[in-house]
Amino acid sequence: MIPKFPTTIVEAKIYQEGIAKKIILSDSFLKSSIVGAFDIAYKENTAFAAGVIYDCSTKSVIEEKVISDRVEFPYVPNYLFLREVPHFLTLLDRIVNIPDIMIIDGHGIAHPRTAGSASIFGIIANIPSIGVAKKPMKFFSYKETNQDNLDEVYLNQNRVGFRYKFEKKWNPIYISPGHKISFESSYNITKGLLTSKHKLPIPQQLAHLLAAKYKKTII
Repeated sequence: MIPKFPTTIVEAKIYQEGIAKKIILSDSFLKSSIVGAFDIAYKENTAFAAGVIYDCSTKSVIEEKVISDRVEFPYVPNYLFLREVPHFLTLLDRIVNIPDIMIIDGHGIAHPRTAGSASIFGIIANIPSIGVAKKPMKFFSYKETNQDNLDEVYLNQNRVGFRYKFEKKWNPIYISPGHKISFESSYNITKGLLTSKHKLPIPQQLAHLLAAKYKKTII
């Protein structure tokens, strides 16, 4: 059942602050061989949420699903969870193979209120989640690490994730723990799913393409 979400920005801010207090930043899973990814595309007032469930041991897709539904909340920066997470939860209800880890297209704790879409999804669904975003937030600052193409991401002097480029030819991605997962596992699991073909981890790239494909079916 999809929970009731805030309907105003004031309510949403309070909601996010409450969610942030519940986030667990330690590994709360026994295995990570099945990884899912949810992405979303929009066309006018319709959202297309796509999910791909990927078996890391066999390097194969074991399930994919797409849903479409009306968008109920306008685009407001920093409150994208109101547009995205309800559709991701509906999509999760249609998934047969529940993954060990879920990658959400968006930010986890790398958010001004420490609770982006990946964290909110993880809390509600009770699934370890990672936020992998294609673009940074303007509030980010960075510190170099001793690894090539890897920087730590900071918000208000607190570490909240990583900026990483698997290949120099790609723009970086922004990795942050969502819920029930550590910084290190968020980075390592994501990195393990990257190839030189795309900047996104494999299941997320496939979900991104799947959402885009179905978006084109609406005239």
